[in-house]
Amino acid sequence: MAFCPNCGKEIDEDDQFCKGCGSKIKADGNLDLEHAKDLKTEFAGADNKLIIIPLVLGIIGVIVGLAEGLSCPMLFGWINIMTEMVIAVVGGCLGIYLFKFKKEYLIAGIQFIITGILMTFLIGNMALIGCIIFIIAGILSIFLTKKYNVDNKVLLIIPAFTVILMLLVALLMVGVGDYNQSQLADQVTISNVQNTITQSYGYYDGSIKGDIYFDVSLDYVSMEVEFMDANGKVLDTTYALMDSSVEAGKTYQFDAIYMKEEKPYKAQISLKNDLNEDPFYVQEVNLA
Repeated sequence: MAFCPNCGKEIDEDDQFCKGCGSKIKADGNLDLEHAKDLKTEFAGADNKLIIIPLVLGIIGVIVGLAEGLSCPMLFGWINIMTEMVIAVVGGCLGIYLFKFKKEYLIAGIQFIITGILMTFLIGNMALIGCIIFIIAGILSIFLTKKYNVDNKVLLIIPAFTVILMLLVALLMVGVGDYNQSQLADQVTISNVQNTITQSYGYYDGSIKGDIYFDVSLDYVSMEVEFMDANGKVLDTTYALMDSSVEAGKTYQFDAIYMKEEKPYKAQISLKNDLNEDPFYVQEVNLA
């Protein structure tokens, strides 16, 4: 009676390969070490059909991450949204590359997990599904393959590159955004401003109304109005215009309501095309 030196399964004396692990057996009954590692890997890969799951999840994660970015409301910031889509596509594809072509399953798992985390860092719960898919893909990449070591440590630079890429894309978007913001102020005209705030029963009640004309199309715009006293202290803040988009060449009406005991002396109108960014247009209205 003979046993495989690799897995311990019983073998016949004339067997050339172990029926348990597929390792090649020498004529003297010992393991053929030259081919054992490759044969064992191939045998395990053929036997473990679940190994394809992380690859499929990685592909799904890329698609879902891109879709989540495209459907994300602009109030999260177009810089964050664009960066999230870049990270989902590039980060996910790099994870697939590491898994499929480099067989670096541990690094691929790390890459998938980092990609998912960065997505939620950029647009929060709007990327939750994509994040979960990538994290599951990362965990399965490591534990289904049972490979906990790294053959080519140089490839560890890829997860680090993904983090750096996020920072570079964000900086680029900020630069482009700053340039566009500086141009937007010349594309807006506020006119026909009317002050209807009067004192009644111990309160100042009313609003400031007017027209706002856009010479440029915007995916998102909001108008914030701050009412101030004579010393510049903010008494109240309201949003007079919140639209999902505005069309070039069209005039919109705004109405900022005020009701406080203190008398407002001026109002500051601020326009933003992103709630997370500085206003691209500011105008003060004297109410005294």
